[in-house]
Amino acid sequence: TGRRRGGGMPPFASNLLIVVVLLCSSASAWHEDDLFPAEEESSSPSHTGARSLLSEWAQPAAAYPSGGAPLTFVAFGDWGCGPSNCHLPNDEGHSPASVNANLVAQEMAKAAGETDAKFVVALGDNFYWRGVSSENDPLFKTVFEDRFKQPELQVPWFVILGNHDHYGNADAQLLYSQSGRDKRWVLPNYFWSTEQHVEGGRVLQLVMIDTVLLDEEISRAGLLEKIESGHVPQESLAMWDARSAQRMRAGQEQLLWLEGVLYSSKADWLVVCGHYPIFSGGEHGSTPSLVSRVKPLLERYGVDAYLSGHDHTLQHLSEGGVEYYVSGNGALNGEVEALPETMFAAVDPGFSVHQVSGDVMKTTFVDHKGTPLYSHVARRKRNL
Repeated sequence: TGRRRGGGMPPFASNLLIVVVLLCSSASAWHEDDLFPAEEESSSPSHTGARSLLSEWAQPAAAYPSGGAPLTFVAFGDWGCGPSNCHLPNDEGHSPASVNANLVAQEMAKAAGETDAKFVVALGDNFYWRGVSSENDPLFKTVFEDRFKQPELQVPWFVILGNHDHYGNADAQLLYSQSGRDKRWVLPNYFWSTEQHVEGGRVLQLVMIDTVLLDEEISRAGLLEKIESGHVPQESLAMWDARSAQRMRAGQEQLLWLEGVLYSSKADWLVVCGHYPIFSGGEHGSTPSLVSRVKPLLERYGVDAYLSGHDHTLQHLSEGGVEYYVSGNGALNGEVEALPETMFAAVDPGFSVHQVSGDVMKTTFVDHKGTPLYSHVARRKRNL
């Protein structure tokens, strides 16, 4: 079985006590009635066999020292562009965001089917530009339900919130999860954790954090920028400022919760997911507050990887024994430049595929045309 632990900021109408909730689910299958449902370290392959990097895992179970096929999941962020909510000025050389999002959805479904993906990790900015207004907002249908209706994507979606989600009614995305309208949507709280079992007796723990709560200054600056550009109405600023103190208190409690979860983890693979990147060469860049407050925790407690979005790019960076994977271009094209920590970077829309076996975790970036761009293999360092 798998376990989910919820903690985080409850709806703003209530107090800010952190509640840890233990929920039960199946790690090997998801049911409609559930509440929540390589020798080289890296490679840049030719594109002659577009599926080679994905299909090479389709080997007999005996090929894996720990036994069994890998546990696979796909991840992407900044994907919240539907048919009508994400208009942008014409950008020569770039496809419209909604077209990109459609292409990514199609290719992600193909990859999920070929690798037997068990779940999707949605890394925030689920709905542009101002999140949703309520749990009944039509964007849930146009951006999520209708676009991702492929059979291969009828698996749990483990969700975190991004800054654009907080610019609207962030609580509504939690209430949508609780409503059971689409049982795939798993967002029990603002920050939470889930354990999933890997064949061979290993355990993968995903720790889902809300980085918007950890950096009020950057998040507010982003809102002001979107107000000035006309993407978000002026009234959003007053709504944002009214909840500022609550968010900052919740952010402080989240850090304590995060250290407690990492300290107590017995998982063989430990992955943290947040919207803002810790390191990034993209348009927003690295997040200094996370470098100073979260990065030391990742290194201290042996975290294997940190997954993020926000910058509309695909990136792999490595620092201090932690792998940093940015997958933030589910709909929009960004910009990127190399940092000292950079191992790979691309700007075309796409997603990442993560395949976890007993001893290795393979990450493959795939673009909106279905072409694998880059692959990296991380080796297990916990519980050796």
